[in-house]
Amino acid sequence: MLLFYLLPLLSLGANVAAKPNACPIFGPAFPAPTEIGSDPTFIAATQNLTAQIKQAIQSGQLAGNSISVQIFSGSDSYTAYGLSHTDGSVRHGSVGVREVDENTVFRVGSISKLWTMLLYMTFNGTKHFQEPVSKYVPELRSPYNDSQQINQIDYVNWDEVTIGELASHQAGIPRDYAFMDLAASAPAQALTRMGLPSLPKSKQMPCGNAPFPPCNRKQFFDGILDTQPIAATSSTPLYSNAGYQILGYALEAIAQKPFQEILLERIIEPLRLSHSSHSMPDPNLAVIPSDLTSSQFNLDIGDAIPAGGIYSSPKDISTLGRAILANTIVSPAMTRRWMKPASHTASLQLSVGHPWEIMSFNEPRLVDLYTKSGTIGMYNSIMALSPDHNAGFAILSAGNGTFALPMKLGEQIAEIMLPTLDQIAKSQAVQRFAGTYALEDGTSNSSITIVTDDEPGLKIAKWISNSVDMGQAFAANGGLQDTPSLLSMRLQPTGLKSPGRISFSAVIQGLSPQPTSGTIPSACMTWLELDSYIYGNVGVPEFEFNLSEAGDVVSLTPRALRITLPKL
Repeated sequence: MLLFYLLPLLSLGANVAAKPNACPIFGPAFPAPTEIGSDPTFIAATQNLTAQIKQAIQSGQLAGNSISVQIFSGSDSYTAYGLSHTDGSVRHGSVGVREVDENTVFRVGSISKLWTMLLYMTFNGTKHFQEPVSKYVPELRSPYNDSQQINQIDYVNWDEVTIGELASHQAGIPRDYAFMDLAASAPAQALTRMGLPSLPKSKQMPCGNAPFPPCNRKQFFDGILDTQPIAATSSTPLYSNAGYQILGYALEAIAQKPFQEILLERIIEPLRLSHSSHSMPDPNLAVIPSDLTSSQFNLDIGDAIPAGGIYSSPKDISTLGRAILANTIVSPAMTRRWMKPASHTASLQLSVGHPWEIMSFNEPRLVDLYTKSGTIGMYNSIMALSPDHNAGFAILSAGNGTFALPMKLGEQIAEIMLPTLDQIAKSQAVQRFAGTYALEDGTSNSSITIVTDDEPGLKIAKWISNSVDMGQAFAANGGLQDTPSLLSMRLQPTGLKSPGRISFSAVIQGLSPQPTSGTIPSACMTWLELDSYIYGNVGVPEFEFNLSEAGDVVSLTPRALRITLPKL
């Protein structure tokens, strides 16, 4: 048989597999689920979620906070799940709405950074990531003398700072200029009691904190150019609001329009976000804990809008999330490039993108959740997207809670929904793809049986080609002839589609009978091996399901074998 001599390295899979279960390709185990809102498994999971949130409300864990939660799918035009809770202080308040719902306006803080980077993507954004930001921001083109060039501690070499480094918080510049500077935000006597020396008037902030107005462009750059770097570029991610204010200026130069106009033309109007704006809307449309000033609902942050100034509603945030997942305003290729890590952090569970905060979950398998959180005043929020499931959620809160409130609730939602979405995807895949595919005309004894089990992907339970048991052939050539049950053959979607065809990759590997210890031996090496076996310029792992005009699966083609097997 053609593969007998092509797979002498199959036993490598047994050496590197960490556990006696499959080592999948990173990415979705099944095609993303659709119409999740009407799925019984989803409904049961959200009923459980509702019960947990109501229990938290009754026990006082959410006291003083109004929240709104949305779960959505990129394949649907509606919200799959929504829940809102209005705190008593809002119900009996003197300003703002009395009842929080999906159209209530919140401040979303640093989720604004996500809007800014989405705007960049509409201008072929990743193309600009390697460009120095000084190309677009003239204030950063100041000539450097010889002493400044070699003095890395006191001066930022802006010619070396790229747009991508600013977007991924790797520019090594401070978090803010002026805003929340201790010299302006605390009494002088309190600062001296903390051991801080008194500052001369020339070093005190002239803007950015009450009672002063926000810094204008000149004041901002005068301060930034007098600020020392805190790390070398591209050495480590360090969060920077100032970096996103600079990105806003650069975007204006790229688009040749004010940021507010770009936002309106490229996101708000195309997506019909009727409750989103760059400036303070009518307070009667918003949830306002306490009052306008104490809540910071009316806080003017000036040119820092790209970093944290946007107002929006739960429904609009969900619409934005669906638009990203569905590639409504940005191409699929651009979205895939954008939704990737740019740097690790000190935590294995958290990576950083542009501006994604990427949370990694290990159950039911490794899944990355692309999130962006935000905090301003008494408003805390998070939006999260799972590309594997083409789904996401948003949590907006207003009240006396901290940033930890949406983060904790977000983790709770993720732990419930990620396994649920995997289960729905598997159930839909079983209905669509599982079964036996075989020739019945007597010309060849060839068939493939597809099932599912507790592991990721569609399992090839039986594969016969020209009367040869392919599973036994693979096992024998991989040194598993005495333990053929340790051979795993699974199909995972590649994300590649053509009219009437869906592509999958076969992950064919030997499984270790015992868990392997150590970082390197236990690493999942499937990505390294997958397409190692080629026959006539066609990869052995290449499979495609063929569809009818109605979208039903009618046949399966293992492409290297040059045969198409009808579904029985």
